[in-house]
Amino acid sequence: MSSGKSHPQPPASVAGFALIDVLVGLALIGVITSLMMVFLGQARTMMRIEKATEFQMEVDAASRFLETTISHAEALPLSKSSPDQVLYLSGDAARIEFNAVQAIGFKSSALREIVISLGDGGQSGAALAIVQKTRRGSKPGASVSSEPVRLIGGVSAMKFEYLDNALAPPSWLPGWNAPRRLPAAVRFTLSVVRNGVAYSSRGFARLDLASTPAPRTN
Repeated sequence: MSSGKSHPQPPASVAGFALIDVLVGLALIGVITSLMMVFLGQARTMMRIEKATEFQMEVDAASRFLETTISHAEALPLSKSSPDQVLYLSGDAARIEFNAVQAIGFKSSALREIVISLGDGGQSGAALAIVQKTRRGSKPGASVSSEPVRLIGGVSAMKFEYLDNALAPPSWLPGWNAPRRLPAAVRFTLSVVRNGVAYSSRGFARLDLASTPAPRTN
């Protein structure tokens, strides 16, 4: 027999309210997750842009350094010059060699023979490096080379060109071995690969001491 007592049942509205809470909570979690995914995606994009900007600034800084260094070239014989061929500047598409006055300390400078060229940069690819030779006397070979200083690594291409104002009209040449003359200007393109992305920078160095050809007389 039944005791006549019955257990109270929760109102239908209470059960429905609990289900709505769960659904609202899941919806909020979904919205928050979506916002987090969007935020993380934007953060990654900003980091990539920041890295790309840093890499481009590094390449541009190397180009500006080259412009300044090359523009200080002096009309002085290189150590490899001979009595038959006196060279003030020697260069091709990937290498340039000249004399210039360089800073060696606080408020001090000295004449150096400078070589800028591509070398082995290990796993990162070719490296653009600079070597300074201390000049000792004027005899050929009377110089002491320093250790190469790497300007920038990961170089995929380097191209120097030389402006010869003795030609009519003046023309850009892929190499320079003109005796007793400096080119009027040197321009170059530097290309670097970082994380599979290529960055490039162009440079232009005007040589103020470049000799100009004497006017022709009939």
